[in-house]
Amino acid sequence: MFKLTIVTPEKRILVGQEVEEVTVPAFKGELNILPGHAPLITTLETGVMKWKLKGKERQETAVISWGYCQVSPEGVNILANIADLPEEIDLEMTKAYLAESEKKVMNEVITDEDWVEFQREWARARAKIEVASQAKK
Repeated sequence: MFKLTIVTPEKRILVGQEVEEVTVPAFKGELNILPGHAPLITTLETGVMKWKLKGKERQETAVISWGYCQVSPEGVNILANIADLPEEIDLEMTKAYLAESEKKVMNEVITDEDWVEFQREWARARAKIEVASQAKK
């Protein structure tokens, strides 16, 4: 077992909770972290983060948007720009935002910087839809 801490500038999601495994959307792809993992520091992409609390059957999830992951012998520390838990996600509002923003991009001239931002926001919206849909099951 090892400990997981997830924080954002606005809130603490978990602090020192014992977990069996953690999966994060790392910069180069999904990273699965188990006890005994080699120490590392990596950047995180926008996507779905998963973890299994000690003694629980169900896997917990959150949508994170960019950040850092530090793995040490003691555990995993996540510093995310944004983190959304399933119960905080408004599924219908997220679907409406995604549809509206996709229309906006098709009908307007946008800069390269705006395009990058739209891609990041779409990734977050799609991850939120995935997490919220799974939570309803």
